[in-house]
Amino acid sequence: MGRHLGRPRVAAARALVFEVSGERDRRLWIDAGPATAGLYLLTRDEARRASAASDDAVPGSTRHALLLFRKHAAGVRVTGLRRTEGDRTVVLEAGSVVLALRLRGSSPAATLAVDGTPTATLGAGPPAGALPKGEAARDWDRIGPEVLEAAAREAKAAGRPVHRAISAACPSLGPLLARELDGGAAALAALRARLRSARPTLLLPRPLEECDDADLAPSEAVLLVPIPLEARPAVVLHPPSWRDAAATYLLARHRGQGFAARRRAALAAVRRDVSRLSQLEANLGRDLAGLTEPDILRRRGDALLASPHGLSPGATEADLSDPWDPDARLRFPVDPRLGGPANADRLFDKARRIEHARLQVRERSVRTASALAAARAREAVILSARSRDELPPAPEPSREEASGEARSGPRRYLTGRGLTLLVGRGARENHQLTFAIARPEDLWLHARDVPGAHVILRDDEGRAGPEDIREAAEVAAFFSGARDEARADVHVARRKHVRPAGSGAGRVRVAHSDTVRVAPRDPAGRLRER
Repeated sequence: MGRHLGRPRVAAARALVFEVSGERDRRLWIDAGPATAGLYLLTRDEARRASAASDDAVPGSTRHALLLFRKHAAGVRVTGLRRTEGDRTVVLEAGSVVLALRLRGSSPAATLAVDGTPTATLGAGPPAGALPKGEAARDWDRIGPEVLEAAAREAKAAGRPVHRAISAACPSLGPLLARELDGGAAALAALRARLRSARPTLLLPRPLEECDDADLAPSEAVLLVPIPLEARPAVVLHPPSWRDAAATYLLARHRGQGFAARRRAALAAVRRDVSRLSQLEANLGRDLAGLTEPDILRRRGDALLASPHGLSPGATEADLSDPWDPDARLRFPVDPRLGGPANADRLFDKARRIEHARLQVRERSVRTASALAAARAREAVILSARSRDELPPAPEPSREEASGEARSGPRRYLTGRGLTLLVGRGARENHQLTFAIARPEDLWLHARDVPGAHVILRDDEGRAGPEDIREAAEVAAFFSGARDEARADVHVARRKHVRPAGSGAGRVRVAHSDTVRVAPRDPAGRLRER
């Protein structure tokens, strides 16, 4: 009281801290976070440790509130501090500036009002607006037993928790003390008798010096109460003052919350890796299973070469004796434009490419399985961690993420048959994708006669079929000026037939291409993302 507040700064995700004039070692900590909401008078070291323990990202609303608190509350002199009778609202007065901290509900909020007008709100709850009028008759030491009995009776009839009904009828009790009551007059009288000898009390799962960060992470692991709670057996500590009790409580809660936030972020990151690698492992397995056996292709090629009569002109299917099993016959499609030896050469070439592809897929499957095992091991370590030091550090957001900009680099999708699709995001990225990332035999697609993304369909092993090309063309049409058309024409060419036009990034000349007509389709939710 009578001190000036100065130099506010962000202390945690939902907390600000002020320096106190005349007290170099004192800090006023204003907290509107769940489970920690309140006004705390801390030492400088306690405030530093509590701030360091908090690991939640600071939301923009807190930074905005800081600017307004700095404008209107920096330098004010505290002239009053009171609790609203019958309610869980604390009011700090500083002349024309009033701070109202609502503790009721799951989303507390601290509202700064200037000349009666709400100006800034700290916390996730709704602004306080007009200050509640005191209702002394609703305080814990004045409320009539019949009011609580009626509230408990209505809650039981409606199947609602009794302690919530009691807390709503008598807000000053708070949710923890409300659980000590059953709605009866005898229980209320007994609680009032116990509260007459209230003293600073901390309830912990074990002695504080023995608590790991993980012990403090649950939402009600640490409780600050005026009396031990009968319904909650725990280790009971009685600090020498309420200030010491509140400081210990705040440090323990931020320590637990910081650990929980870091663990959530680490688990989310590693589980994304597990999900991605598991999906990749399954896709590689399907790719491997979908590849034709090279021996079957060689067998057909041998049959073409061993056939004394060859193929009939224009034949689309061969029906020949199996050179590896004279009692069997082979039936398989052939290219009617080619003769027997040329068809055989194509089959032998395809067999070689498939062998190469199988080797690549198997090698990638081994690497993926190893990476998946490592990710699952990291997940197990995170789940068993007991302190923040055992968790990986929180990743720093990139400049693009911090500013909300779109992720850089081409979009990546998989076709239904598992081939990779790369989609450029702008003229410069289109140029980079086509002329630096794409390989000569990859397929290049672009909507015809309209601006749009360059799309690359990976085709190193010559596996791209009509269905893959159709899906890639649908994506190219969607990411183009023809997105809203019912049908669109799309150029399809081998990358080796595409050259820079020389008149700007993303402009090209195409030496040879085919055109497919497709309906533009959004790949989101339809094609797997890589």
